[in-house]
This record gives sequence, structure tokens and C-alpha cells, in this order.
Amino acid sequence: MAFSFDSKNSKKRRIVSDINITPFVDVLLVLLIIFMVAAPMMTSSINIDLPKGAATPSNEKIQPISISVKSDGSIFLQDESIKLATIPSRLLQITGNNLSNKIYVRADKNLDYGRVMEVVRIVSVAGFNQVVLATELAQ
Repeated sequence: MAFSFDSKNSKKRRIVSDINITPFVDVLLVLLIIFMVAAPMMTSSINIDLPKGAATPSNEKIQPISISVKSDGSIFLQDESIKLATIPSRLLQITGNNLSNKIYVRADKNLDYGRVMEVVRIVSVAGFNQVVLATELAQ
């Protein structure tokens, strides 16, 4: 709160109710700069070695739906060979349009990572949001 003196009578003071926002703007600009510098550090990629998968036993009573990709790139839905383009329609048929089912993707470890991600993308585009990448237990 600030006071100002009346020019006619110097003994009378009146309260100036204007807000001084200059310090507020200064603080906001400093915070903006801090976040602009810190944000890229939080999202930058760090070279790490990913651990082997540690799976927990599944207690599901429903038979899992699995898509297997062999090292030669061939794709199998359950135990039958399938083409990449027909995966969405076949999955919807098997699940009865239930998009909450988990879809397990099993891929050979020598397979190109891009091929695995193609399969995951196709499953996601079909509307299934619970895609699980299967791994072997670490020994």
C-alpha cells in the first residue's frame, strides 16, 4: 500500500490503490526463463541399457490374444498366419469389438524393431489401447 500527499495541503495523505505489477512481471519472466531452460533437460534422451523383462503371472481367466512375429517377418494371430493389413478386422472379430482386451505382441529378439512397431501401431490404430510386449523371464 502506498501513500501520496495532496499538493494543496501537505498534511493530508490519501491511499493510492494502484497495484504495482512491475515486480510481479519480473518474477514471472525469471520463472519463464527457468522453465524454458529446464524443460528440454527433462525430455532429452539418455543412453541407457534397458533391463530384461520381469513378467508377473497373469491371473486372467480369458485366453490371451497374441500376435507373434517371427524372425523372417511373418505374422501370426494366435496360431494362424495373417497379413499386416488384416490384423485390425480380425482382432475386432475375435474380441467381439471389445477394445478393452489385452493384445500380447511376441517378437523374435533378432527381428528389426521397426517391424515390431508396425504391428503395435496397427493394433493401436484398430482401437486397442492395452498392447503388451511379451518378454522372457530374466534368469
